[in-house]
Amino acid sequence: MKKTILTLVLCSFIGAAFAQAKFGVTAGLNASSATFSEDVLEGMDVGFKAGFQVGLVLDYALSENLSLIPELNFSQKGFTLSGDEDDLEYDYTGTLNYLTVPINLAYKFDLGMDQKFLLFAGPYLGYGLSSSEKIKAAGVSVDLDEEDALLTFGSEDGELKKLDYGLNIGAGYQYNKLVFKLQYNMGLNNLIQGGSEYDISAKTTNVAVTVGYLF
Repeated sequence: MKKTILTLVLCSFIGAAFAQAKFGVTAGLNASSATFSEDVLEGMDVGFKAGFQVGLVLDYALSENLSLIPELNFSQKGFTLSGDEDDLEYDYTGTLNYLTVPINLAYKFDLGMDQKFLLFAGPYLGYGLSSSEKIKAAGVSVDLDEEDALLTFGSEDGELKKLDYGLNIGAGYQYNKLVFKLQYNMGLNNLIQGGSEYDISAKTTNVAVTVGYLF
């Protein structure tokens, strides 16, 4: 009898937890770049690179207006550089593919008629999966191979750390099961291995526009 009662109590707790949680999918576009120390730039201009992200989302209601929203995303980030050398102008594009886990605390303002306005913030973790690079000069675009690559995830000095972390902040609009978000991600980790020893740094930045659907 006691086991039956305990099982019923546990099932009720699990059922209540799932009732407060909504699972969903999310996808969107990134406009990403990076902030570098002056020693790294050497006169080059840094720009934004277009990318995308796609993943899974969990919306767990802590109260009527407050939700904890973790996500698991594949996110394409990177940056562009432009400059000239020996009077030859060039454009460089670096792509960094990450598995990211943002965990946001969101406050939802009820607008009525199944509409809500969201403000959210929180930390994120990123794990570097792969990278690619392209240089365009004199109308010719070339993909860099491993031997010529500037961006490589690894443990040697000058290579990129796989771990990235930072902060999220953003706002959104929810209509029934659809959620639209505008967010800014600020990287806090210096991605260059051994960079602190030589006073050089590179950190990611990203602006994302996403749409999600909660089941």
